[in-house]
Amino acid sequence: KMRWFLLLLVIVVGGYVAAAHFSGGAFPTLGLPLGGERGLLRSTTTSFLEDIQFKDFDKAASYHAPDKRDEVDIPFLIERLFFQKPESLDVMGYEIMFADVDSTRLRARVKARIKVKSLANGSIQERELMLFYHRETLEAPWYMELESSLRQLSAEKGKKS
Repeated sequence: KMRWFLLLLVIVVGGYVAAAHFSGGAFPTLGLPLGGERGLLRSTTTSFLEDIQFKDFDKAASYHAPDKRDEVDIPFLIERLFFQKPESLDVMGYEIMFADVDSTRLRARVKARIKVKSLANGSIQERELMLFYHRETLEAPWYMELESSLRQLSAEKGKKS
């Protein structure tokens, strides 16, 4: 009986670990580095959103390419997303919806849902956010492109909308 129990336990645990890996880290993995590139992108996005939650904007800018970090104005971009100053927002929670990597494995996107409470009037809002990542080579680190993620939805100058 004990052998069957151990065999069943190994099958269940192995199945769960395989599912966690192939889901791109969508299932809790107890700190195990599972999920490949999609798992890494989920983890990076979670860390970024945690930095936003605790208003560590310098750390949040560190997910961008080194040559762009000084230019990235995280508070301004948050204000564009929620139409309020970041100081008046309480990030109550967030959820990673999915992580997706293109066929070249040089571009990726992560969709997240963020729930915030306005400290000014107590209203609660939910927003979905698509974060875009890129890297130069398959061995290079992923860098976020937050400005392009939150850009205005209007046509470029000289182009029709």
